[in-house]
This record gives sequence, structure tokens and C-alpha cells, in this order.
Amino acid sequence: MALCASIISLLCFCILSVLELRFHGSKKERFFKPMLMPLLIVFYLTSALAMGRDIRYLLVPALIGGFLGDTFLLRDEYFIPGLLSFLAGHIFYIIDFWRNIKVTWLRPIPVIVILMIYLLYMILVVQKLFPGMDPRAKAPVSLYIGIILAMSFSSYLMYMTGKTTGRMVTWVGTMLFIVSDTILSFNIFHKKSGTWVMPTYLAAQFLIVLGALL
Repeated sequence: MALCASIISLLCFCILSVLELRFHGSKKERFFKPMLMPLLIVFYLTSALAMGRDIRYLLVPALIGGFLGDTFLLRDEYFIPGLLSFLAGHIFYIIDFWRNIKVTWLRPIPVIVILMIYLLYMILVVQKLFPGMDPRAKAPVSLYIGIILAMSFSSYLMYMTGKTTGRMVTWVGTMLFIVSDTILSFNIFHKKSGTWVMPTYLAAQFLIVLGALL
């Protein structure tokens, strides 16, 4: 039963993802987009049950944050609630990742090097993004950038304390999340092309969940 539900929910997620990408920006998107994260939640829970894996329950509110963010961002006037929803989702991801980190297993040099890369990325994005931006948006956007980078860095630490395929897949997913949100930020504040926002976002969420199952 759980395996059947897992297959059906994954199939529905894939179909609706294709439809979302096909009708992105149109009125039809309002039907497809909000259904994606709930389907991913069902896929994760039923797959974990079918595979006999422990359920990492904090992934569920993280995906709910994505669902709320997707829904709010369908309208420009709800940008801040959407941002806060994704922010909450990233915080749940961070907590989940840290629950799976063995700090004593970490090697300081690789950790410092990767941390420096993340910080450099943040500096470069801020330098390119902030000119011409509404001053009132700079603080929440800075906070969001910091949190999403912390989320991805946490997944890296989780991978470093247990170099499994699943943890690597999750780390790749978090990096795609950074790519997606970076493109989205430039699309919103500088009217750059946002073509790759949804493909990278959907791949990011799926890989994070898939990594938790592997």
C-alpha cells in the first residue's frame, strides 16, 4: 500500500512539475504550483514507510514552508509572506541537518575552506544585487541569503560526517536551491531572466527528499 502510494505520488509530482514548467507565469500555474510540495511530502512519507526507513519528521514542515512560499509568490503583493515561508522552511532543514551531524568527526580545514566559499558567494551576490534595490528590502533579503547559505553549509557538514550517496544528493539539492533563489532574486529586483528558477527549485526540493531516502 505504501509503495503504491509512493509511486503514484511521485508520478503525479513529475507530471505536475512538467505542467508547471509548461504553464509557468500563466493563470493555470495557480492550480499546478501549490500541489507540488504536498505531493513531495506524500512521496517522502510513503517511500520511507515502504523502505522501512526512519522518518525525519522535520523535513515535513520544511516542505510545508515551500508549499506556503510557492502559494504566496503566485502574487507579487505577497512577496514578504512568501519569503518568510521559505525562510521558515530553510530553518527546519537546518535543524534536521544538524540533528544528523557528528561534530567530532569534522575536519577543520575542509570545513573552513567551504565556509569561505559560501561567504564569498554571499558577498558577490550582495554586491551585484543591492545596487538599485529598495533599501527596505535589503535587510530581509540579506537575512534570507544568509539562512539559505547556512542551510546548504549544514548539509555539507552532514555529508562530511557520513559520506553516503544520500547525503551527497541532499547537498547537491541545497546548492541547486541557492542557484534557484539567486536567479529569482535577480529576476525580482533587476528584471533578469527567471527561466531557470522553477527547474532548479523543483530539482532542489526533490533531491533533498531523495537524499533522505537513499
